[in-house]
Amino acid sequence: MAGSLEFGKEELADRLCQFDRAVGLLYPGQSFRIVLVGGGAMVLLGCLARSTADLDALQAPRELVDLMANYDINCRVTAYLDHFAYNLEDRLVPLNLGTTAVECYSASLEDIVASKLYSDRDTDAHDIRRPEVLEELDWERLDEVANDMQGSKMNDRCYEQFLHNYRQYRQECGPCDL
Repeated sequence: MAGSLEFGKEELADRLCQFDRAVGLLYPGQSFRIVLVGGGAMVLLGCLARSTADLDALQAPRELVDLMANYDINCRVTAYLDHFAYNLEDRLVPLNLGTTAVECYSASLEDIVASKLYSDRDTDAHDIRRPEVLEELDWERLDEVANDMQGSKMNDRCYEQFLHNYRQYRQECGPCDL
């Protein structure tokens, strides 16, 4: 399955369902959970209208990691755990894909946007400024996530850079405060 093809929401959901069937065959009667982040999660949430080549899993069971690679589900993003607010779990969004062996969740849009504000990648900066993302964004919730980022594992210098990026983003793209 690995390759350079790009997929939209329907194809990503289908890939996760295929992965779920494979997990069900390998581990009958067991259930697992994964938490998706990044552009693929935004596509699955329906708030990013672009394609992507892979899915990023921030949390995944160790026993599924090798199998996940066959479905272009990337587990290397755990190295970026400090790019997410410490209480990310409180805002997880169930993806309701009809899977049976693997419960699929996404970080909230606001948690993903905050993580992308931490990044220096042009793709991330562009994604969070797309009209469909801005339209879906809950700015009050994003403020809460930004405040919660202080409790994450970032060091002070990184947190200050995040705050700078967040303030700039809010000024550039946020709602007008009358």
